[in-house]
Amino acid sequence: MILFTDRRRGNVKILKRLKYISHYELWMFAVVAIAAVLRFVLIYSNWPITDADEGNMGVLALHVAFQGDHPSFFYGGAYLGPLEGYAAAPLFRLFGTSLFALRLPLVLFFIGFLISMFYLVRLLYSEKFALATVILLSLGSPDVLFLQLRASGEYPEIEMFAALICLLAVWLALSSHRIGQERWKRLVIYGLLGLIVGLALWVDLLILPFVAAAGLLLWLFCRRELLGLSGLSLLLGIIVGGFPQIYYNLTAPLLQNSLIILMNIHHGGAQDMVVRHLTWVNQLTGTLFVALPMATGGSMHCPLSAIPPSGSPTPATLPCVLLEGGWGAGYLILWFVAVCLAVSAIWRYRRHLRADMTQGISLEERQEAIRQYGRLMLLTSAGLTLVLYAVAPASATGPDTTFRYLTCLLLAIPALLWPLWQNLNLQKISNWRTKAGLLLSGGLLLLVTATFVNGMVGTFMQIHTAQDVYQYEETLVRDLQQVGATRVYSDYATCNVITFLSQEKVICSAVDERLQPGYDRYVAYHSIVQAAPHPTYVFPPNTKQAEALKQRVLLASSHYRQYKIEAYVVYQVT
Repeated sequence: MILFTDRRRGNVKILKRLKYISHYELWMFAVVAIAAVLRFVLIYSNWPITDADEGNMGVLALHVAFQGDHPSFFYGGAYLGPLEGYAAAPLFRLFGTSLFALRLPLVLFFIGFLISMFYLVRLLYSEKFALATVILLSLGSPDVLFLQLRASGEYPEIEMFAALICLLAVWLALSSHRIGQERWKRLVIYGLLGLIVGLALWVDLLILPFVAAAGLLLWLFCRRELLGLSGLSLLLGIIVGGFPQIYYNLTAPLLQNSLIILMNIHHGGAQDMVVRHLTWVNQLTGTLFVALPMATGGSMHCPLSAIPPSGSPTPATLPCVLLEGGWGAGYLILWFVAVCLAVSAIWRYRRHLRADMTQGISLEERQEAIRQYGRLMLLTSAGLTLVLYAVAPASATGPDTTFRYLTCLLLAIPALLWPLWQNLNLQKISNWRTKAGLLLSGGLLLLVTATFVNGMVGTFMQIHTAQDVYQYEETLVRDLQQVGATRVYSDYATCNVITFLSQEKVICSAVDERLQPGYDRYVAYHSIVQAAPHPTYVFPPNTKQAEALKQRVLLASSHYRQYKIEAYVVYQVT
């Protein structure tokens, strides 16, 4: 009887909680579920095509799951925390090693990102707009989706962490008037925020602009708490979350410090810019025409040869270049408008800057001031991220591959679109100007939505190609094992893929274009293959390595057995 009563009480509590869930929240969870299913379909279909970095993460997850390894960083990258590898390791033990299991945690990260964005946008704007934001972000172009679904390091979880950090910071600021009523709850939230910040900084320091902006927001409105136990809880959380990075930097040589490595990477490519005669104009156009559209879902994939000033568009590529440039310029214009609106509102509420100024100020005014600062936090974080990328040599030397550093720009999309959304008020139509504003705002919102929908459709149209490539790679791995080629040399792009898909039954070491030792992220592989008496060389067709190998075979005194596996050039030393 007592058990029955307890169950009834539990059911009543659940019903009371459900009562507070709004219709918008229910629709949000439905949208998130659909978005998750679509992504499950993609990764089950082996989309996107895997690459060497994802193979490296898969190897790391194998070592964590079955060899008891606990690396502090991504193999060969002493500044990237391999959270994806640790998340996949238990799935490898439960369901077996596969590309699907490696990518499964990324879908969970994306779910966390969408849910966090809903509640963040609801706090800063409105619940209806929050639902619209989730619908939009549940879509995406192939460029956006492959960053979210390929386990090559840090991008899906960084999006989630950035959204969570902003959400918790805004919530703490908005609820700062309830310090006495929710003291212990707030202590826990501060500790959780610190833990997330520590983890995020360990995973990738790209999130620093969002961490800095959130910290400034808390300093403005929660200063008293930060100088007490809450600040201690926050600091303790940061230390716990970032412990792997802190410990590494305290014990590693100075030149191997993760901050030093990151700075070297940030400035890397400067010599390449000089050799290729690239200037700041190339950095600007690379950012505006290539990287920014790719990171935010508006890329048309124009050839780099059509991007000025190094290239020039032809009549065939001119529409593509104009559309990409228009998308990039549109992002910047909307960002500027949103910043001006936020700064203007903040100027009106400037007397609310200090957290201890409460006399003569209504709660509603203070809350609105905090919301405006929260909106500016998102915009400032995105702007700083974009500026840091634009001044780096990578924006000129390889914007089509380094656009991934701008992945967090997605968080600013609701802030950019909010002014357009506000104009969709039919009751305010009084003259031709307001009508024109309504049509312009509605047209731009429809254009953005249509672009995201088109990108999603285009992604699913790539599934067949991705499946063919995966079968191609699986056949290569199987046939190599059948001929006894378990110690192989190949190019960097192929090596880690072979090693992971074979679950290290085939060990591969990378060689450069002259067949000299190349870049092995897991350095032990080089000595393993080097010790093999009869190694095998495996190269894609029409590569410089394949041509160099043919010349070596003609001149060598050693004997080679030649195979052709799925168009790969294969020579085994006998």
